[in-house]
Amino acid sequence: MRKLICIFLIVSILCGLLSGCYDRREVDELAYVLAIGLDKGKTNKLKITLQIAVPMAIGGGGEGGGDAEKASTIVTLESASMYAGLDLANNFVSKQLNLSHAKVLVVSKELAQEGGIEGFMMALPRGREIRPNMFIAVSRQSAEEYIRAVKPVLEVNPAKFYELNFRAYRYTGFTANTDLHDFYLKMKSLYSQPVAILAGVGRFDEGQEFDVKGSTFDEKNRSIPLEGDFVAGEITKSGGVKAEIMGLAVFDGAKMVGELDGEATMYYLMIQGDFNNSYMTMHDPLQKDKLVILNIKRSRNPKRDVKMINGKPVIDVKIRLEADIQVLQSGINYEMPQNLVILEKAYEDFIKEGMKRLLYLTSQEYNTDIFGFGERVKQQFITWGEWEKYGWLKKYKDSTFNVDVDLKIRRPGLTIRSSPIQYSNGEGAQ
Repeated sequence: MRKLICIFLIVSILCGLLSGCYDRREVDELAYVLAIGLDKGKTNKLKITLQIAVPMAIGGGGEGGGDAEKASTIVTLESASMYAGLDLANNFVSKQLNLSHAKVLVVSKELAQEGGIEGFMMALPRGREIRPNMFIAVSRQSAEEYIRAVKPVLEVNPAKFYELNFRAYRYTGFTANTDLHDFYLKMKSLYSQPVAILAGVGRFDEGQEFDVKGSTFDEKNRSIPLEGDFVAGEITKSGGVKAEIMGLAVFDGAKMVGELDGEATMYYLMIQGDFNNSYMTMHDPLQKDKLVILNIKRSRNPKRDVKMINGKPVIDVKIRLEADIQVLQSGINYEMPQNLVILEKAYEDFIKEGMKRLLYLTSQEYNTDIFGFGERVKQQFITWGEWEKYGWLKKYKDSTFNVDVDLKIRRPGLTIRSSPIQYSNGEGAQ
């Protein structure tokens, strides 16, 4: 009897193993979606744009390599929902659509500002093929226009372009790592609000068309735009890929309420502890018509504290940075200890001013805690019910901020002592 039971168990296990591939799908029977774009529809609720990989063009199939122009195909359709749109697309695409390799979800600014992303953002995490680390971006033009502008020059595979381009924040500081999972959690959070990468299509075809109408430098009382005073689509550049990313879209729940330019995004990363390094330009403190450029790096993780004083939040932020001297246009010898202190103090004040501008912008104008300061406040409550009743997101607008920036210049590069350029009329003499 015991022997019979063992045989029965073995046969049962083997039957289960033998049937493991009954629902298999061959790779050459699938069409892999690389990017999904969502716009407000004209004949229906949503206009959906799908960028689909063409494996034969990516692989090349020969010595010449791949064909970047034909590496993907783009289709656009309208439907009542995203999944309904995918079902319609499967009706005319020869292979079954698969979302497991989708790199980015692009939403139009128009749709995001109306709060139209709430429905599909609640549905996306349920999909088995949707990866939680998919990038989420808001396009200042239509999502279709942005995706069609993605024509990589240095990569054949558009998926590689998205992966490298959207992670450029690690060495520029002008965007952030915003993925679907993080966005979904913060969208429903009681102590933090989400942000998304700000995308756009460059509006300049050649250098003669350049203007700074879309720059934020005038709002900061600057004489010229610095590198962070732009948002996506407004960068003064021509040539290359027309699709651009720079800055962040700020959300209150599922509704977009504002934009941050590249410089504000850098300060956001510093406060969050996600900043790595970036070049930063400012006017020379001793010669205002010249510029100084430092390579700024994070020295230590930021310190953040929230106290409630007279029922209002008082938030302390301490940032520690280090830097290397990159450019000294004036030729002033800032390598000398007494001058080095002046330069460090000037940069500390410059960063502190920018951070305060960002913090009060998010609290008083946007009224959204994208930094997650509420997590500190939450620890002061014993029960979840008390925390819900407190309503942190409504109280964030009353916050007062104390910002402390400590910056130390470590290295002057390969120049030991700077000196100005000398002219025959004595202009360079000190």
